[in-house]
Amino acid sequence: MRDRRRARPRRGHGQAAAPRGGAPPPRGADDREGDDGGAGVTGCEFGESPDIELYFYGELDAASRASVEAHVRHCAECARRLDDLETIRRALASRPGVDAPPAGDWSGFMSRLNAATTGADGEGFRLKAEATNPDINAFRVKVPILNSWLPPSGGRKTSLHRAAPWLALAATLVLVTIAAVLTLRSRTIPGATQPPAATEPAQPSAAGGDPLLALSGQHLERSKLVVLGLATRDPVHTSSADWEYERQLAGSLLSDTRLYRRAAEQRGLNDVARVMGDLETVLLETSLGDHTDPESLERVQQLIRKRDLVVKMQVIGGSGI
Repeated sequence: MRDRRRARPRRGHGQAAAPRGGAPPPRGADDREGDDGGAGVTGCEFGESPDIELYFYGELDAASRASVEAHVRHCAECARRLDDLETIRRALASRPGVDAPPAGDWSGFMSRLNAATTGADGEGFRLKAEATNPDINAFRVKVPILNSWLPPSGGRKTSLHRAAPWLALAATLVLVTIAAVLTLRSRTIPGATQPPAATEPAQPSAAGGDPLLALSGQHLERSKLVVLGLATRDPVHTSSADWEYERQLAGSLLSDTRLYRRAAEQRGLNDVARVMGDLETVLLETSLGDHTDPESLERVQQLIRKRDLVVKMQVIGGSGI
């Protein structure tokens, strides 16, 4: 078979991009299956770009979205990248609803939680995926934080059926813990009287307020180090080691940011949810960036300025979180 990489060379930095409105190059059956003889070696113009992930999260303008949609219609590789993202989102959203126990009775809670996270076959919710799928291996490289629950790489076929129950269990425990703390704080003792205001010690706003706000505030304080570090770096003179550190730190904060955003949305804390959503977008772009590419850092800084994230985090932090 003719060497397809020679027949269709990848576009380098010095070559002009093909017009997006033109007809796509002819693709054979081999191309549509995404089998190019080696993992990560393709002629797809979106192969090294985060545009697919930004499209999935709705962060592209209208022209860029139209370009990605037109591309995905005839590119099986990028279509599978979107499918992988949707699979992960379904796993995070499929956590079961388990109410906090009434009157502090926790005796049957674990049995209800176990029943909610276990399917009829007793093996839990299943998410099928082939370990030999080259798109999963490529996705493993682009999003290192997911390596702990992606299937092991290798030639043997396996499945992701162990991932969903643990994701659902972890998310449920977070929400139930928050609900239990709120229930205990809101419960009053019959016959108790309110102490005089003069004898009540002064409480910091975070300690006397919503526990979710306190936890979110602590997370924002940790995230400020990343955002301020990214916003103040010089893209031209930043060393590779510094940029790699920021990228790894952003990846470690991404999953917690998504959980806090979802919890804030469910509690109706819209201001906190919006700031967490902006922070999630910046952390995602940072974790997917190439630490050796100055343009990746410039894109992250443009996102921070466009969303005014530094000011928003300062305002939310100064309002009592």
